[in-house]
Amino acid sequence: MTSSLAVLTPANATLLKPVRRLGPALDVHCSRHQLAFDPSGTVLVVKGWLGSPLRWWAQGAASDSPVCSVDLTLEFRVDVLSVGQLIVGAGPPVGAAATPWRPRLVALSTQDGTLQHEATMPHTVIGLGASKVGTLAVLFEGGEALLWDVRSWRPVRELAAMEADITLKDCAVSPDGRFVAVVGTSHERGGECLWLWDLRTQDKPWRLSLKWPIAWSVAFHPTQPLLVIGGNSDEVTVVDAHARRVVRTLTGVGGYACNLDFSPDGALLVASGDGSGFSVHRFDTGEELFGDGDGDDMQTSDAVISPDGRCIAWGHGDGTVSLWGVAD
Repeated sequence: MTSSLAVLTPANATLLKPVRRLGPALDVHCSRHQLAFDPSGTVLVVKGWLGSPLRWWAQGAASDSPVCSVDLTLEFRVDVLSVGQLIVGAGPPVGAAATPWRPRLVALSTQDGTLQHEATMPHTVIGLGASKVGTLAVLFEGGEALLWDVRSWRPVRELAAMEADITLKDCAVSPDGRFVAVVGTSHERGGECLWLWDLRTQDKPWRLSLKWPIAWSVAFHPTQPLLVIGGNSDEVTVVDAHARRVVRTLTGVGGYACNLDFSPDGALLVASGDGSGFSVHRFDTGEELFGDGDGDDMQTSDAVISPDGRCIAWGHGDGTVSLWGVAD
């Protein structure tokens, strides 16, 4: 899917062009796309909004059609994650032996979409985040959280709870599996917040109040102990996870940063906006190097960089997904 493209850098990102369109188009308008590459870059997963199937494509496939398309009801506000050869999501029970009326974690095979694992959760799942080594953070209603090991499909331990009354927007796990970050609204405290757990301790999460009306997204830098937070502002806040403090602010990131993603070396930051496409920035300065969109202000999509750093995937309202890259 990406082997003929150059690795994206600050020097060539201005030359980005659409190089492929994955389909087919769907009969329903997709107002929201959640996208994820698996850590090896061999699978691109797309979860649409209500009424659209869960689909994924394989790197190197000659066809633009998905490897699998599965009609599976999942929590529509919770991202799906691709870990190893599994696609993990949250929703109601689907297995024949499932306990009725209990929220579940489910794992599907990337090969054929068959159900591989299913587990009952104590509360409704409102957020998922995963590290590259398969440590899964599961966030529940009521501020509770759990660490889950995807490979052994069992819980690792509970995390100290957040405030009980929150609306979660995004969750991320640091590449080394040490930190879990969550952004959302604390109705108890009346504002947007970042919560950060250090998994080397049993402590409650550190909380940082944010000045924006809405915080949408959080992502960890791939090589440094930094994380970025975006919202309905033209700013992105950079936080040092070790020092637990804001270290700088990137300006000029327009369109509401609904999703943030780093290139593998951390030199580029991709921000996708609410109905305004996506933009590519230098992480060191915040300078915008590239921006594009299809003018459909009724839909939004994650923009994610492939793990080999060679392309950016972004979704359209008709259900197709475009790949952007630079010819090698």
